[in-house]
Amino acid sequence: MVNPRWTYDRKGAKGKEGVIGVDEAGRGCLAGPVVAGAILLPTCFFSRGKNRNVTAEMNDSKQFKEEKRENLYQCIMQLADAEELFWGMGLATVEEIESENIVGATCLAMKRAMEMVCVQSEGRWKPEKNNPESLLLENESNETFSRWIVRVDGRPMKKLPYLHQGLVKGDTLSIAVAMASIVAKVTRDRIMRTLSEDFPEYDFGSNKGYGAPLHLDALKMYGSTIHHRPRFLRKILDQENFQVKKSDSQTQLSLE
Repeated sequence: MVNPRWTYDRKGAKGKEGVIGVDEAGRGCLAGPVVAGAILLPTCFFSRGKNRNVTAEMNDSKQFKEEKRENLYQCIMQLADAEELFWGMGLATVEEIESENIVGATCLAMKRAMEMVCVQSEGRWKPEKNNPESLLLENESNETFSRWIVRVDGRPMKKLPYLHQGLVKGDTLSIAVAMASIVAKVTRDRIMRTLSEDFPEYDFGSNKGYGAPLHLDALKMYGSTIHHRPRFLRKILDQENFQVKKSDSQTQLSLE
């Protein structure tokens, strides 16, 4: 059976040069960066049966367990090595989440992922400057005047400076967005597993920075690290007891 997300983008790419899908991971976490993935599929991508077969299982990254996501990520990388597609990744740090808020930081990560795709494709696709007024129009208006379709999961992002259309639940509809979601999720999970080596008490390797019970218990017992997001912690911690504490090797935010 043909992946319906493949069919969706194949139809959309007709008469265009291709499709770019963009998605993020980690927007709702208490710790770690927000990471965006971007996938560029030239229209010729859809003319090759082997590409259809390789991407038959591609879907929203949340639909898969970690091992399966890793396998699908490797499939994407193999397609990229063969120059069947191009990919990009961008992240925004905890400091940028604090200064720009999560929406601004998410747009910053997406912007960086889109710019990386441009570089990886050697300029085959170049981001077009966004006209904020166009976001108030129907999504199809962005498709009409561009040689490429650029789809971002969710609603249009006013702070994202490049022309795009929002596609609600796009990671379940578009194969480009679905693959972007896998790139973002796997990349971020790897970052969090690395952080877990230095901060094992928070179980980042398992919860990836989300507010799981063990993570919340560790916050109450040990306080928060430099990798936690102050804006998010204010919602769950008593800020009267929230202060900066320095250790020999790093700066940590602690609860007394």
